[in-house]
Amino acid sequence: MLPVPSCSRHALAMITARRLAAALGALAVAAAAVAGFPPAPGGRAGAHPGELDRWGGHFNEATGFYHYHRPKMEMAARKREVLVWSDHPVRGVIKGTLSQVARPNAIWIRVGYRPAYQELVPLVSPSNRDDRQQWLRIWLRYVSPEETGRQGKRFSRAFNERVIYELKRKLTGKELSVQFEILPNDSGRLRGLVFLGQQNINLWMVLSGWSFYLISDEDNPYDKLFRQAEDQARRNRSGFWKTRR
Repeated sequence: MLPVPSCSRHALAMITARRLAAALGALAVAAAAVAGFPPAPGGRAGAHPGELDRWGGHFNEATGFYHYHRPKMEMAARKREVLVWSDHPVRGVIKGTLSQVARPNAIWIRVGYRPAYQELVPLVSPSNRDDRQQWLRIWLRYVSPEETGRQGKRFSRAFNERVIYELKRKLTGKELSVQFEILPNDSGRLRGLVFLGQQNINLWMVLSGWSFYLISDEDNPYDKLFRQAEDQARRNRSGFWKTRR
């Protein structure tokens, strides 16, 4: 057999090295898929720019969604400290801080623990969450401040603004827990009872005269307390009841 020229031997070595690198890359992608994790950044599959955060993922500007690359298992294991399901995927308790109050019957909370927030993303409509900020909109159950203010547009606007002000003053910067439900056919909304420590904020709104007690067909374990709170607010002429005869 004729000897292989040195230049050909060099080219053959380069080709062999490239094939070996490609095979190892494919093997790494396959192993990641079997393990249930997406390929690491920089790999051919799903590669795109973006710094990874402390959770092992990032917010993708191209798609508008957050996703993981290298999820931190020890962080995900702590998820139950922030999100606890009592009946998955319908009801549970989520913790967060007040981020915004834009209307009198709903608040926005920020869930600082990304793995807990991400578990709710598939269940909550885009209009009721902000993936970049990790915000969730909580629709307040058993209260109806907007109904309370039906005494003309001018009064209604002023009253609703006052309720928003009172909620902000009460809750801004505070750690909150929310007993929520994601009801069927409810447009991906989280309806909840908000707690500041042991204080039921929905109940406080009725007691302070910032809302009627909104009675519905839903089972309310605090029904008696809400009725008593509304009676007391009426007797004390608190909030809205100052304008009622």
